[in-house]
Formats: sequence, C-alpha cells, structure tokens
Amino acid sequence: MIKGIIPFVLFIAVWVPLFFHFGTNFFQFYPSKTFEVYSLNDNSFGGFSTSEFIEKDSIIGVKVNVRSGMAYPFAGFGFNLLSVNNRPSDFFDFTKFDSLEIKIETKRMNKVSLRILNNDPKYSINNNYQSYRPLVASIPVQKNSVKIPLSQFKVPEWWFSTIGLEESDGLRYLNRGVLLEVINGESTLRGIPDEIYVSSIAFWGENRNFKTIMFIALGISITLFLAFIYLQFQKTPFAKNKEALTKKRLEKAIPLLKNTDKSLAEIALEVGEKNSHRFEKNFIKFYGKKPLDYRKYK
Repeated sequence: MIKGIIPFVLFIAVWVPLFFHFGTNFFQFYPSKTFEVYSLNDNSFGGFSTSEFIEKDSIIGVKVNVRSGMAYPFAGFGFNLLSVNNRPSDFFDFTKFDSLEIKIETKRMNKVSLRILNNDPKYSINNNYQSYRPLVASIPVQKNSVKIPLSQFKVPEWWFSTIGLEESDGLRYLNRGVLLEVINGESTLRGIPDEIYVSSIAFWGENRNFKTIMFIALGISITLFLAFIYLQFQKTPFAKNKEALTKKRLEKAIPLLKNTDKSLAEIALEVGEKNSHRFEKNFIKFYGKKPLDYRKYK
C-alpha cells in the first residue's frame, strides 16, 4: 500500500511549486524590453502645456508645465506599445494581467494619471492619436510602489461625446493596447513647472488557463488515489470479515422471505441488520434483486 501512496506524494510535491510558480503572469514592463518612449502634451488638442523628456540610468521622466488652454490640459510621457526594440510589434494584450504596479515620484503633485490607449476596431484610425480609446486611472504618489487593478481604468465621458456616443458602451478592448502614458494628475498647479519620474512598471495577473489544467490534473490524481485506497481497503481482513458477515445475514434472510410474510424491516432486524435500507442495498448487490421482488419471484 505504501508503494501506491508514494507516486501521489511525489505528484503533490511537484504540483505545488509548479502551481505557484507558473500560476501567476508577471511582466516587467520597465525597465525591461525597450519600448519606444515619447514626451507628450496637449498641443494637438489646442492646449499650451509643455513637456521635456528626461532619461538617466534606470529612471525615465519628464519636466512638465501644465497650462490652461483646454478643458483637460495634460503633459507627460508615454510608451509606444507597437514598437519593441525599434521593431514593429503587435497590440499589447492587457487581458493577460489583473493589475499594474508602478513606482513613481514627482516634485510637487501628489497624484498622477495613467492612461492606456487601445485600438478600437470601430472608431480608431491607425496613427490617429485622438481616435484611440483611452482608459484612465488616478495614481497616488508615495514612497513605495503602487499597485492598481486594471479594472479601475475607465473610459472618460468626454471621449464618448467626442465620437458621437451619448453614453458609455461598456467596451474597453484591453487586448488591443497601443500606448501607455503617464501624465499629470488631478489638482495639478497650472503654470508651475513640475517633474514626473518612473523607475519601475510591472504587470501581474493570474494564469487562468494553466491553473485550470493544474486543477483538472489534481482532481484526476485525487480520484485515482481514492480509488486505490478503496481497493486496498477491500483487501483488508476487516473488509473481508465484514463481507462474510453480510453474506451470512442475507443467507438467513432467504427462508424468511420465502416462508413468511414479515416486512423487510422485521427481517432485517431478525438477521442482525438494524438499517433496512442498507440491508436492501446489500441484498441487491449479492442477489441482483430487491428482497421483496425476490420473495415474489420465489
């Protein structure tokens, strides 16, 4: 029996580290692969904000001066998700992840905004910045890194009115990522220079397909293990003695079924079985018929 348990123990010993190691998707976005980086401001939207790109060691940043001139002035920098190591790339699939973790510093502002721009198959035009579907989330600036669920990224209401929709359509197209941007946050002091620095961006998510396969494998293994234990138990002296006792009781019940009109419960008690349901179940197992059907047949 011990030899049969060893494979299951070894399976669990391998299953646990594999599950926790590969069950989570992790992607070090920055610093890692070299996405094309660009500074941005609201000039193309009719604003007058300015941005000056800065990059040193493993830190990337921008000097900004957010000014009036439009309803939602902005300045910052972004990553071109369609360009990796100076080569064209496919859309960035955010659906593989559940959250984003970023380490960010500023000179004055206590909040920044993260903006994901996705290629909307209906409204977006390639290389037309204003046509991409934006998803925005506000991030507090603090000493440690900040982790935010991707579910908090929302499409701003102004974008729907821009494309002619009266209300949100509930779509996000996270599998069609084009740009990831870091810009000034709410309550930014307009006309006063500020700085934004990012030293790390990472994405986290559950590897759901892998976990599903692992749980199926675990379920099959447990089922086989329990079947093995059951078969081994059937071979024990206790199980054999119990089966012999049950058979002896049923043999005593045969003449009572043939020669008397006693009820099933009375016969079960007379042969030493208190549970008439179990008695009937065992009778069917040994003789292939219900006790009362056996009485009628005989």
